[in-house]
Amino acid sequence: MIKPAIGPVTSATLFTPNYQTTVDAWCKYLGQHVHSEEVLDLSGAKRWGSSKLEGQKLAWLANELNEPWLRIIDSPESQSKNPFESYGWFSLEINVQNVDKLHTELIDSPFKIIGEPADLDVSDAIRAMQVVGPCGEVLYLTEIKAEVPPFELPFARCWVDRLFIPVGLVPNRAKALEFYESFEHTKGLQFDTKITVVNRALGFEIDRRHPVATVQLAGENLVELDEINGLDEVEFEHALPRSGISAISFAVRELPSESVANQLAKYQLKNHHAVLAMGSAGELLELIQFND
Repeated sequence: MIKPAIGPVTSATLFTPNYQTTVDAWCKYLGQHVHSEEVLDLSGAKRWGSSKLEGQKLAWLANELNEPWLRIIDSPESQSKNPFESYGWFSLEINVQNVDKLHTELIDSPFKIIGEPADLDVSDAIRAMQVVGPCGEVLYLTEIKAEVPPFELPFARCWVDRLFIPVGLVPNRAKALEFYESFEHTKGLQFDTKITVVNRALGFEIDRRHPVATVQLAGENLVELDEINGLDEVEFEHALPRSGISAISFAVRELPSESVANQLAKYQLKNHHAVLAMGSAGELLELIQFND
Protein backbone atom coordinates (compact mmCIF):
# COMPACT_ATOMS: atom_id res chain seq x y z
CA MET A 1 0.00 0.00 0.00
CA ILE A 2 1.37 3.42 -0.98
CA LYS A 3 1.60 5.79 1.98
CA PRO A 4 -0.09 9.21 1.92
CA ALA A 5 2.23 12.03 0.86
CA ILE A 6 1.44 13.97 4.05
CA GLY A 7 2.19 12.87 7.58
CA PRO A 8 2.90 12.19 10.25
CA VAL A 9 2.07 15.18 12.43
CA THR A 10 5.38 16.50 13.73
CA SER A 11 4.28 19.14 16.24
CA ALA A 12 1.69 21.61 17.45
CA THR A 13 2.21 25.28 18.29
CA LEU A 14 0.56 27.07 21.21
CA PHE A 15 0.60 30.80 21.87
CA THR A 16 0.20 31.82 25.49
CA PRO A 17 0.10 35.07 27.49
CA ASN A 18 1.11 32.98 30.54
CA TYR A 19 4.27 31.31 29.30
CA GLN A 20 5.74 29.84 32.47
CA THR A 21 2.34 28.79 33.82
CA THR A 22 1.60 26.91 30.58
CA VAL A 23 5.02 25.22 30.42
CA ASP A 24 4.87 24.21 34.08
CA ALA A 25 1.35 22.78 33.76
CA TRP A 26 2.27 20.56 30.82
CA CYS A 27 5.39 19.35 32.59
CA LYS A 28 3.83 18.70 35.99
CA TYR A 29 0.50 17.18 34.99
CA LEU A 30 0.97 15.74 31.48
CA GLY A 31 4.39 14.13 31.76
CA GLN A 32 6.25 16.41 29.34
CA HIS A 33 9.61 18.13 29.88
CA VAL A 34 11.47 21.07 28.38
CA HIS A 35 13.60 19.70 25.56
CA SER A 36 15.01 23.08 24.51
CA GLU A 37 14.32 26.78 24.84
CA GLU A 38 15.18 29.66 22.53
CA VAL A 39 14.27 33.25 21.71
CA LEU A 40 12.37 34.26 18.58
CA ASP A 41 14.38 36.36 16.15
CA LEU A 42 12.74 38.97 13.91
CA SER A 43 12.23 36.63 10.95
CA GLY A 44 10.62 34.03 13.19
CA ALA A 45 8.39 36.67 14.77
CA LYS A 46 7.19 37.94 11.39
CA ARG A 47 6.51 34.40 10.24
CA TRP A 48 4.00 34.03 13.05
CA GLY A 49 2.32 37.31 12.19
CA SER A 50 3.88 40.07 14.30
CA SER A 51 7.28 41.70 14.77
CA LYS A 52 6.20 42.31 18.38
CA LEU A 53 7.04 38.66 19.07
CA GLU A 54 10.76 39.31 18.51
CA GLY A 55 12.70 38.44 21.67
CA GLN A 56 9.93 36.30 23.17
CA LYS A 57 10.67 32.84 24.55
CA LEU A 58 9.92 29.64 22.70
CA ALA A 59 9.99 26.24 24.42
CA TRP A 60 9.95 22.79 22.86
CA LEU A 61 8.33 20.21 25.12
CA ALA A 62 9.03 16.49 24.72
CA ASN A 63 7.40 13.29 25.96
CA GLU A 64 9.09 10.63 28.11
CA LEU A 65 10.72 9.23 24.96
CA ASN A 66 12.45 12.62 24.54
CA GLU A 67 10.58 13.39 21.32
CA PRO A 68 9.93 17.15 21.06
CA TRP A 69 6.45 17.71 19.66
CA LEU A 70 4.91 20.76 21.37
CA ARG A 71 6.11 24.31 20.65
CA ILE A 72 4.98 26.93 23.18
CA ILE A 73 5.51 30.60 22.27
CA ASP A 74 5.38 33.42 24.81
CA SER A 75 2.96 36.07 23.57
CA PRO A 76 2.14 38.35 26.51
CA GLU A 77 -0.30 40.53 24.56
CA SER A 78 -2.27 37.68 23.00
CA GLN A 79 -5.98 37.77 23.67
CA SER A 80 -7.72 34.72 25.03
CA LYS A 81 -10.42 33.04 22.95
CA ASN A 82 -13.27 30.63 23.40
CA PRO A 83 -12.14 27.62 21.33
CA PHE A 84 -15.76 26.63 20.66
CA GLU A 85 -16.71 29.90 18.97
CA SER A 86 -14.48 30.06 15.87
CA TYR A 87 -13.28 27.94 12.97
CA GLY A 88 -9.74 26.61 12.66
CA TRP A 89 -7.76 24.27 14.87
CA PHE A 90 -9.89 23.26 17.81
CA SER A 91 -8.21 20.41 19.68
CA LEU A 92 -5.12 18.25 20.05
CA GLU A 93 -5.84 14.54 20.41
CA ILE A 94 -3.02 12.93 22.38
CA ASN A 95 -2.26 9.25 23.10
CA VAL A 96 -2.36 8.25 26.75
CA GLN A 97 -1.96 4.84 28.38
CA ASN A 98 -4.70 4.99 31.03
CA VAL A 99 -7.27 7.75 30.63
CA ASP A 100 -9.24 6.88 33.77
CA LYS A 101 -6.18 7.09 36.01
CA LEU A 102 -5.04 10.28 34.30
CA HIS A 103 -8.48 11.73 34.96
CA THR A 104 -8.01 11.41 38.70
CA GLU A 105 -4.63 13.18 38.47
CA LEU A 106 -6.11 16.13 36.58
CA ILE A 107 -9.05 16.85 38.92
CA ASP A 108 -7.08 19.46 40.89
CA SER A 109 -4.93 20.80 38.08
CA PRO A 110 -4.77 23.79 35.69
CA PHE A 111 -6.45 21.57 33.08
CA LYS A 112 -10.22 22.10 33.34
CA ILE A 113 -12.11 18.87 32.71
CA ILE A 114 -14.92 19.42 30.20
CA GLY A 115 -15.56 15.78 29.32
CA GLU A 116 -15.34 12.78 31.64
CA PRO A 117 -13.68 9.57 30.37
CA ALA A 118 -16.06 7.74 28.03
CA ASP A 119 -15.95 5.35 25.08
CA LEU A 120 -16.30 7.18 21.77
CA ASP A 121 -19.36 7.01 19.57
CA VAL A 122 -17.31 5.59 16.67
CA SER A 123 -15.79 2.70 18.67
CA ASP A 124 -15.72 1.36 22.23
CA ALA A 125 -12.03 0.53 21.64
CA ILE A 126 -11.32 4.26 21.96
CA ARG A 127 -11.81 5.87 25.36
CA ALA A 128 -11.19 9.58 25.86
CA MET A 129 -11.66 12.59 28.09
CA GLN A 130 -11.47 16.28 27.23
CA VAL A 131 -9.84 19.18 29.04
CA VAL A 132 -9.02 22.84 28.43
CA GLY A 133 -5.47 23.91 29.26
CA PRO A 134 -4.00 27.15 30.67
CA CYS A 135 -3.99 29.07 27.37
CA GLY A 136 -7.36 27.83 26.12
CA GLU A 137 -6.09 24.74 24.31
CA VAL A 138 -8.64 21.92 24.09
CA LEU A 139 -7.12 18.46 24.52
CA TYR A 140 -8.62 15.05 23.79
CA LEU A 141 -6.69 12.64 26.00
CA THR A 142 -7.28 9.31 24.30
CA GLU A 143 -6.59 5.69 25.17
CA ILE A 144 -6.54 3.31 22.20
CA LYS A 145 -7.33 -0.20 23.47
CA ALA A 146 -7.34 -2.12 20.18
CA GLU A 147 -7.07 -1.63 16.46
CA VAL A 148 -9.98 0.30 14.96
CA PRO A 149 -10.23 -0.42 11.23
CA PRO A 150 -10.41 1.30 8.80
CA PHE A 151 -8.44 3.86 10.84
CA GLU A 152 -4.71 3.40 11.36
CA LEU A 153 -4.03 4.63 14.90
CA PRO A 154 -1.01 4.34 17.21
CA PHE A 155 -0.94 2.90 20.72
CA ALA A 156 0.52 5.05 23.50
CA ARG A 157 4.17 4.22 24.14
CA CYS A 158 4.43 6.18 27.40
CA TRP A 159 2.10 7.67 30.03
CA VAL A 160 1.24 10.74 27.91
CA ASP A 161 2.69 10.25 24.46
CA ARG A 162 2.15 12.89 21.74
CA LEU A 163 -0.31 14.44 19.32
CA PHE A 164 -1.71 12.01 16.75
CA ILE A 165 -4.94 13.71 15.61
CA PRO A 166 -5.32 17.50 15.23
CA VAL A 167 -9.02 18.40 15.15
CA GLY A 168 -10.40 21.37 13.22
CA LEU A 169 -13.81 23.02 13.23
CA VAL A 170 -14.91 23.85 9.68
CA PRO A 171 -17.99 25.42 8.04
CA ASN A 172 -17.97 22.99 5.10
CA ARG A 173 -16.66 19.44 5.35
CA ALA A 174 -16.30 18.88 1.60
CA LYS A 175 -14.42 22.13 1.02
CA ALA A 176 -12.12 21.49 3.99
CA LEU A 177 -11.22 18.08 2.59
CA GLU A 178 -10.04 19.50 -0.73
CA PHE A 179 -6.74 20.79 0.66
CA TYR A 180 -5.78 17.56 2.42
CA GLU A 181 -6.83 15.37 -0.49
CA SER A 182 -4.59 17.43 -2.80
CA PHE A 183 -1.64 15.41 -1.46
CA GLU A 184 -1.01 12.20 -3.38
CA HIS A 185 -2.53 8.95 -2.08
CA THR A 186 -4.52 10.88 0.52
CA LYS A 187 -8.24 10.26 0.86
CA GLY A 188 -10.81 11.38 3.39
CA LEU A 189 -13.51 9.32 5.08
CA GLN A 190 -16.85 11.03 5.71
CA PHE A 191 -19.44 10.08 8.33
CA ASP A 192 -21.70 11.62 10.99
CA THR A 193 -21.00 11.28 14.69
CA LYS A 194 -21.88 12.72 18.08
CA ILE A 195 -19.42 15.27 19.50
CA THR A 196 -20.52 15.59 23.10
CA VAL A 197 -18.21 18.40 24.26
CA VAL A 198 -19.19 20.56 21.28
CA ASN A 199 -22.91 19.86 21.79
CA ARG A 200 -22.64 20.77 25.45
CA ALA A 201 -20.59 23.92 24.87
CA LEU A 202 -22.82 25.26 22.08
CA GLY A 203 -26.14 24.31 23.66
CA PHE A 204 -27.07 21.67 21.11
CA GLU A 205 -29.03 18.54 21.97
CA ILE A 206 -26.55 16.22 23.64
CA ASP A 207 -27.08 13.43 21.09
CA ARG A 208 -26.84 15.68 18.03
CA ARG A 209 -24.66 14.24 15.29
CA HIS A 210 -22.40 16.31 13.04
CA PRO A 211 -20.81 15.80 9.61
CA VAL A 212 -17.20 14.74 10.22
CA ALA A 213 -14.31 13.82 7.95
CA THR A 214 -11.06 12.10 8.81
CA VAL A 215 -7.99 12.06 6.62
CA GLN A 216 -5.54 9.19 7.08
CA LEU A 217 -1.94 10.45 7.17
CA ALA A 218 1.33 8.57 7.01
CA GLY A 219 2.63 7.42 10.38
CA GLU A 220 -0.71 6.24 11.82
CA ASN A 221 -1.91 9.82 12.26
CA LEU A 222 -5.17 11.46 11.17
CA VAL A 223 -6.68 14.87 10.66
CA GLU A 224 -10.26 15.26 11.88
CA LEU A 225 -12.55 17.93 10.42
CA ASP A 226 -15.82 18.63 12.27
CA GLU A 227 -18.48 20.61 10.39
CA ILE A 228 -20.27 23.03 12.71
CA ASN A 229 -22.55 25.83 11.52
CA GLY A 230 -22.58 29.45 12.66
CA LEU A 231 -19.09 29.94 14.14
CA ASP A 232 -16.83 32.97 13.68
CA GLU A 233 -14.42 33.02 10.77
CA VAL A 234 -10.90 34.03 11.74
CA GLU A 235 -8.32 35.04 9.17
CA PHE A 236 -4.56 35.15 9.63
CA GLU A 237 -3.48 38.78 9.88
CA HIS A 238 -0.24 40.48 10.76
CA ALA A 239 -1.26 41.10 14.33
CA LEU A 240 -0.58 39.26 17.54
CA PRO A 241 -2.13 35.78 17.35
CA ARG A 242 -4.78 34.75 19.82
CA SER A 243 -3.84 32.37 22.59
CA GLY A 244 -4.30 28.62 22.23
CA ILE A 245 -3.64 26.31 19.30
CA SER A 246 -2.11 28.35 16.50
CA ALA A 247 -0.67 25.85 14.00
CA ILE A 248 -0.08 22.16 13.33
CA SER A 249 3.12 20.95 11.64
CA PHE A 250 3.16 18.06 9.17
CA ALA A 251 5.87 16.15 7.37
CA VAL A 252 5.38 16.11 3.59
CA ARG A 253 7.30 14.47 0.77
CA GLU A 254 6.91 17.54 -1.45
CA LEU A 255 5.78 21.07 -0.68
CA PRO A 256 2.50 21.99 -2.39
CA SER A 257 2.43 24.45 -5.25
CA GLU A 258 1.25 27.95 -4.52
CA SER A 259 -1.85 27.26 -6.60
CA VAL A 260 -2.87 24.49 -4.21
CA ALA A 261 -2.26 26.12 -0.85
CA ASN A 262 -2.72 29.61 0.53
CA GLN A 263 0.95 30.06 1.42
CA LEU A 264 1.81 32.77 3.92
CA ALA A 265 5.58 32.23 4.31
CA LYS A 266 8.47 30.12 3.01
CA TYR A 267 11.54 29.40 5.14
CA GLN A 268 14.16 26.92 6.27
CA LEU A 269 13.53 24.93 9.43
CA LYS A 270 16.52 22.94 10.67
CA ASN A 271 17.79 22.36 7.12
CA HIS A 272 14.35 21.45 5.79
CA HIS A 273 12.28 23.51 3.37
CA ALA A 274 9.02 24.61 4.97
CA VAL A 275 5.96 26.70 4.23
CA LEU A 276 3.24 28.14 6.42
CA ALA A 277 -0.09 27.57 4.68
CA MET A 278 -3.75 28.00 5.48
CA GLY A 279 -6.61 25.56 5.10
CA SER A 280 -10.12 26.53 4.03
CA ALA A 281 -11.31 27.15 7.60
CA GLY A 282 -8.40 29.43 8.52
CA GLU A 283 -6.33 26.68 10.13
CA LEU A 284 -2.57 27.21 9.89
CA LEU A 285 -0.39 24.33 8.68
CA GLU A 286 3.39 24.26 8.80
CA LEU A 287 4.45 21.86 6.04
CA ILE A 288 8.00 20.54 6.39
CA GLN A 289 9.63 18.66 3.54
CA PHE A 290 11.30 15.37 4.37
CA ASN A 291 12.77 13.30 1.53
CA ASP A 292 12.92 9.99 3.40
